[in-house]
Amino acid sequence: MCLIIVANDLKSLNYKDLETAYKRNSDGFGVMYLDNKKNFVSDKFCPKNFNELKKFFNYHKKKTDQMAIHFRFKTEGAINKKNCHPFISYQKNNRTIGLMHNGPRLPIPIIHNGSSDTWHFNQHYLKSVLQDNPNIILNKDYQDELAEFIDKDKLVLLDSQSNKFIIINEKLGNFKGANWFSNTYWQDQPITTFKSQNDNKINYYGGHLNSWDDYQYDWFNDLDISEVLELNNNEIYDYVESCMDHQRVDVIADIIFKYKNLMKKSA
Repeated sequence: MCLIIVANDLKSLNYKDLETAYKRNSDGFGVMYLDNKKNFVSDKFCPKNFNELKKFFNYHKKKTDQMAIHFRFKTEGAINKKNCHPFISYQKNNRTIGLMHNGPRLPIPIIHNGSSDTWHFNQHYLKSVLQDNPNIILNKDYQDELAEFIDKDKLVLLDSQSNKFIIINEKLGNFKGANWFSNTYWQDQPITTFKSQNDNKINYYGGHLNSWDDYQYDWFNDLDISEVLELNNNEIYDYVESCMDHQRVDVIADIIFKYKNLMKKSA
């Protein structure tokens, strides 16, 4: 489900951790930071191997002391540069705000096939909000609204004007020294692959599930709402039916309520 590292002490970040993270999340890599002249820098690509990633990382490492780093684990959308993080959410009057996301799936409709949930969230929601009021991203109340909307997912934003990283749901990540990691799954969690009842391939990050039956059962136990949203369209239909059978309409309603409230508050 991806990994974000906010490297506040870039020199302490070791290559072993980077390589381990890449092995777990090899569908894209990107960085964002303010360089030594305080210019906003955003760059991303799909590395073919860790050596390519390391060369890319070393090039940017020379230009800054702090950096946000994103390793992509595909859950929605094609594997390509377009769907790699970061995304530019605002760029005007010498001010730039960039975005990274970590989580199974943001609760937003997928309109464009091949584009990720984060791309949709940025393109159809966050850009329009920041266009009218970029300073809202610094508002604690708005940050809390975002945290409620994305549930247990995490967002990292970099604002060139305030010269700071903004972490939504920071407490759900963990620090290793001065550096913040959005999850611990990247370290040693296995990936289980199996087929759904529609023969759709599912990659489950955590590895304690071994079949579609286990996956269905786990929906109503260990998994939270945001993790359910990694399903494709056919599996969503199956899930809705399963919610009805188990009398769990509240799960679906909760997702709709959160999206409605966030859109209403940003209008």
